[in-house]
Amino acid sequence: MMNTSTSQNVDHRNRPRIVVVGMGATSCLGRNWPATWAGLRDGRGGITRNTDRLPLERFMTDIGGFVDGFGPTSPDSDPRIVKLEARFLHLGLASAEEAWKPLTGKPYDPDRVAVVAASAFGGMDLQDNERVKAESRGRLNMGPYTVPGLLINQLGGQISQHLGLLGPGFGPSNACASGGHALVLGAMLIRLGMADMALCGASESVFVPSVVNSFATMKALAVIKPGDRGFDDPSQSSRPFSADRAGFVMSEGSGMIALSTLDEARRLNLEILGEFVGLAVNSDGYHMAAPFKSQIEKCLKLALQDAGIETNCIDYYNAHGTSTTVNDSTETLALKGVYGDFTKQIPVSSIKGALGHSLGAASALEAITTVESLRRGEIVPTINHVVDPELDLDYVPGQARSKPILHAMSASFGFGGTNNALVFRRWNDD
Repeated sequence: MMNTSTSQNVDHRNRPRIVVVGMGATSCLGRNWPATWAGLRDGRGGITRNTDRLPLERFMTDIGGFVDGFGPTSPDSDPRIVKLEARFLHLGLASAEEAWKPLTGKPYDPDRVAVVAASAFGGMDLQDNERVKAESRGRLNMGPYTVPGLLINQLGGQISQHLGLLGPGFGPSNACASGGHALVLGAMLIRLGMADMALCGASESVFVPSVVNSFATMKALAVIKPGDRGFDDPSQSSRPFSADRAGFVMSEGSGMIALSTLDEARRLNLEILGEFVGLAVNSDGYHMAAPFKSQIEKCLKLALQDAGIETNCIDYYNAHGTSTTVNDSTETLALKGVYGDFTKQIPVSSIKGALGHSLGAASALEAITTVESLRRGEIVPTINHVVDPELDLDYVPGQARSKPILHAMSASFGFGGTNNALVFRRWNDD
């Protein structure tokens, strides 16, 4: 057991090994995981200007990350949930089906499969649309599918219904850490013996004035003005760890991961994409929105302990990296507090430069990216990066980097002071 200032009793002997057997994603870089990965690897930015979705008479910015040609009102809308016009449901179900595809036709027990599907905001876009419709009609009645579409746990319900997965179901909401918390909860259910497999992740689409304009007013959101390099090229608006970072850029998307015990994966003859070896969650108890360095440090240390590895075993850190002044500085200092002199040897990258910040879904997409990096020995870049003398780590600027990776960590921190850290290991059939 490693020696840190934070301790917990971890018995690795009798707990099941948990492996990743499927991954799915939708993002502003693509409508599935291969397309999203290709964009991340190639250093492409998915942030665009969209005055149809974000008209400036209602929104304080018209820049964001959008999944084009997809969702409840598009021609290829999923007919099974077409009446539920909340975009997070459509994005999330698509990712869940992609992640679960390797299990199609396999003889698993559906009562032993958990579904943990998270979101920070759920169907607020549906609520906003229904409110506008009611006001235009001059009547009080709302659509009958408004309440079902609003519910965060409806995502897990739809996944369970359409994939026939009947084990424990949860819909956690932990702000921008929601996706990571979903993976933690899924792994805990497997460790407790309540499930053999778990389909976990998060989905988000909340381009509504109350959310966008509130983030802008509190100076967390990047509101790009003429003269800023993101004004003429919106793909440069999100720039984590950069000297000219100006706030995060909102996006939509989803990410889902299928977890399994190693025994079940072998019984079903599934391809193993990586091993989920360490996890931790904690709370700041500090501030409604600002991150807290000391509690983030504790969370990262606890995840290392849970994985049973030393600090110098981490070969890559996938950052929360929001492109806000406070987060990027605090996260950098927290890494130094955990890894000490070794910190500058760890490649650190944030995919939010390319994808923007998909809020509750962000950490799920980041976990998937981390697993793919382990598989391929390739670290995706932090795009749009301009050196900040006060942030002096290796942020993998501009271009992807080939590097053998055995262990990697992904961490995320949400409003309300909720943190998680996940440790994955490259799969070796040992």
